[in-house]
Formats: sequence, C-alpha cells, structure tokens
Amino acid sequence: MIKNLDYIDEEVYLKEKSLFFNESWILAAHKNELLNNNDFVTFEYYGNKIFIQNFNGTIKSFQNVCLHRFNTIHEEPYGNRVSSCLYHNWTYGKKGNVVGLMCRNSFERDHINELKLKEYEVAFCGDFVFLKLNEKLDKSLQQYLGNIFTPLQEISKHFGAKTIDYTIEHKVNWKLLVENVLECYHCTSVHENSFAKMGFGSVKPEKFDFFDAHSWCEFPKGEDVKPNKIIEKSLAGRTFKTQGYLHFYLYPNAFISSVEGKGFYFGFMLPESPSKTNLRVRYFSSKFEKELSESEQNIIDFINNSSNDSLDLVLNEDKKIVENIQSNLVNFKDHSPIFGDEEFRILKFYEYFNKQKNKNRYNESI
Repeated sequence: MIKNLDYIDEEVYLKEKSLFFNESWILAAHKNELLNNNDFVTFEYYGNKIFIQNFNGTIKSFQNVCLHRFNTIHEEPYGNRVSSCLYHNWTYGKKGNVVGLMCRNSFERDHINELKLKEYEVAFCGDFVFLKLNEKLDKSLQQYLGNIFTPLQEISKHFGAKTIDYTIEHKVNWKLLVENVLECYHCTSVHENSFAKMGFGSVKPEKFDFFDAHSWCEFPKGEDVKPNKIIEKSLAGRTFKTQGYLHFYLYPNAFISSVEGKGFYFGFMLPESPSKTNLRVRYFSSKFEKELSESEQNIIDFINNSSNDSLDLVLNEDKKIVENIQSNLVNFKDHSPIFGDEEFRILKFYEYFNKQKNKNRYNESI
C-alpha cells in the first residue's frame, strides 16, 4: 500500500509531480466563470502560471507570463480585462500572439510577430473546462474520464452563478486531502454541527462508480432528519435534485459536490511541496427553471450565504484534522495508514495511483 514516508518525502513528491503533468487532464474552471468577453481565471500549478480566458466567445488557455520581460499577465485569480501585461502593456490575442504594445517600431518586427504564449489544449465536459498540460498525452478528455464523463457532464449544466472564490493553505501533503474527501466515515464525528445534522455519514452509500482514479458517490441522507420547509419551498424550482450528498473526485486535483442540488462546491487542489497544498474553494448557486423575482432572489442569496458559511466550517474542521495527521507522520515513517470497507474509494484511488507510479518507474528504467 502506501508508507507514511510517501506523505513527507521530497523525492516522492517530485516523482508525483512528473506523473501529474505527463498523465492527466485537469479540471480548471466552469463556463459560468467565463461567460463574457475577456472574463478570465488564473491559477498556479506546480510553479506554472496559467490563465484561461474568453476571447470573443472562444475559451483559450495560455501560460500567464509576458514574453517581453516575464512579468505576470493576470495577477488576480479571476476578473475581466484584456490579456495585457501591466508592466509595459504588451497585449495578447486568442492565438497567444502579441496584438498590441507601446513603441512597436522600436522592436524588430519579425521577432515580435513570431512571439506566442505557450498554449494549453482546452476541452469540455459539459460546462466544465479541462486543460491538457502535456501535449504528448494521447488520450482525449472523454477517454480520460471514461464512464465518469456522462454524470459529470450532466451535473455541470445545473451550476448557477459563482458566489465565492478563495484559497485555503493546508500544511499537508495533497494525498491527505484526497483521502479525506473520499469517505464520509468521519462525518458524524468531525462534522457533528454540519454534515451530521443534515443526516450524512450514518448510512452506507449504495450508489457509486469508478474509472481509473476518478470516482463519484452519493451518500444517503438519514431518514430521521426533518427538512427545513422554508428552504425546501424556496429551492423547489432548482433544476437539479438529488436525495443525498453527491461527490465527485476527478484525478488528480478536483472535487465537485452538492447537497441535494442546493448548491455546488468546486474544490481545486494545488500542491506546493510535500507538506503544503493550497485548496482553491469555489461555490456556485443552484440554477432555476424560471427567473426569480426580487424577493425570491433575496431568499436565495440568504441561503447561499448560509451555505458558504457551512462550507467554510466544514473545510476548516477538515483542515485541523489533516494538519494534525501531517505533523505526526514524521515519527511514523515506516508505518502505513489502515483503510477499512467504509474507505473503499480511497482503496480504489491507491489501486490506480500505485499502478501509475510503478509504470512510471518502469519507463524510467528502460
């Protein structure tokens, strides 16, 4: 299985980094973040600065570094403006080429015309935006996601407007974050004031599916939980309804979840070192079958704010636990964690991940 050393060792971390770049598509955004011309989203992945932008209706992705003197083009995590470096106003178009700069005649024309930002291939699963970081990867996005593609495509259509977007630093190895979200075995003890009160964690899931390291699972709601009639009435017109807590893990770095279709969490994991991982947190409201009145929208805004607070509580409860675990591993390097039947998605994840690591070792040796 896995040794605790694998959560703290620099050499292991660097090999995993190579695996991520060579073998995977990554889920980076939702189309609702890129609806308007010049809308953009940025992130930094293992030191690589990347932006995704709407260029007059075409979504493209490029390295987020100006080719003039290597300043960052977009410094904000999201926004709306042309892809122009704020140092000397070099501006880039949808082909990654320089389309505007000050004092153009002072530069060699042919050289400027040849310059292009490094581009990343973009593909879509419904309204989810994926990037391929390694151009040599010979799998299409649909091949990469397998049978997870269709249910993921379906849920993507029901996202409403983004309500929050922030990042939480975790002093942990990325795998601890993955393990934590792949089970609800801890929900009744760690989340007694959130998930447990909503009735999750006490009933064993019966609906789930896997493809390679990707998986989805629906955690049922306890039968003794009474619904909030005001919330239920206000959200009755939402376009997506499920009876439980629906959770997707998209290898290697993304989590999508929803409690009964009442809103949608999009977690984006950004490893920085063996013991540091940033978690970008985005939350989207529900989509509704018809346009809401002002009073109805006010109620939905209140519900969304409450959901945002609940999400923040859950994430920080988890953060405390996984950071405690990380701090203890140095004294148990040769030990391994123990996973039981309730943690079956973790076992499936490692079954695939260890196979990929062994394949990578073999390729390095020949």
